[in-house]
Amino acid sequence: MKSETRKPIATETIELEYTNGLYSWYTKTVYNLYISVIAILNLCRKTYSAIQYYTIVSALWIVNHMDNKLEGICSISSSVHDNCFCKARQKIKDCICSHCYAAAQQSYQTGLKEHNILNGIILRNVLIPVKYFKLLRIIFPYLRIESFGDVANVTQARNYIRIIKAFPDKRCAIWSKNILIWKEAFEKEGKPKNTTFVYSSGKVNCTDTIDFEEYPFVNHIFTVFDKKYAKEHNIKINCGGKKCLECILKKINCYFRNTDIYINELLK
Repeated sequence: MKSETRKPIATETIELEYTNGLYSWYTKTVYNLYISVIAILNLCRKTYSAIQYYTIVSALWIVNHMDNKLEGICSISSSVHDNCFCKARQKIKDCICSHCYAAAQQSYQTGLKEHNILNGIILRNVLIPVKYFKLLRIIFPYLRIESFGDVANVTQARNYIRIIKAFPDKRCAIWSKNILIWKEAFEKEGKPKNTTFVYSSGKVNCTDTIDFEEYPFVNHIFTVFDKKYAKEHNIKINCGGKKCLECILKKINCYFRNTDIYINELLK
């Protein structure tokens, strides 16, 4: 019987950064972790043993936010630096991605980019059973999917759905511009009841129109406006200048379904 093979993942790399001529401790640690995971992913097999799944999942990085806007919320993300959709949109002048805060933050915050790149490599290439995601350390009752990037393929989106399924007691919210990828993922996995989906408009000062019959999983549309446009057009700003947890505790906006469809924030 002919064994099934899979395309090697070893061509994917983490861009190592130097600190005073030496690799930072974080970069070396993440790189070693990366090498271990890639060795497993390169096995020519369609499924993995339990210990291999646990090794892969243990390499995923969860951010338990202790301050700033996302204080009190956990998040799991990939990186904009190796996402073809993100990189293409950053080159479009009137696209919100040309103002990407995540690209800047991942460039100066130690280890953030490397961890998120590793997350993306894993989640894009291995469809992981729900039970293994229970290993993840999610300490807060709220989980955000993608705070620093976006999905690159259906496998990644399906893995995110499975992470949510592994934690039915958490309130989860997904942010994305790649609505077609998520449509296919939800058709295959279903949409968990503890989840809201926030579609991000592509351009500044322009709320995208969504066909809610074609994309019934969309709960909110998130749009960014500059101050001048918002003032001239009386745009209701109901996000920004506060912590997400303030809205969550009031059970309004992004993490809940029965609130404003349109979430508007000022350009920073």
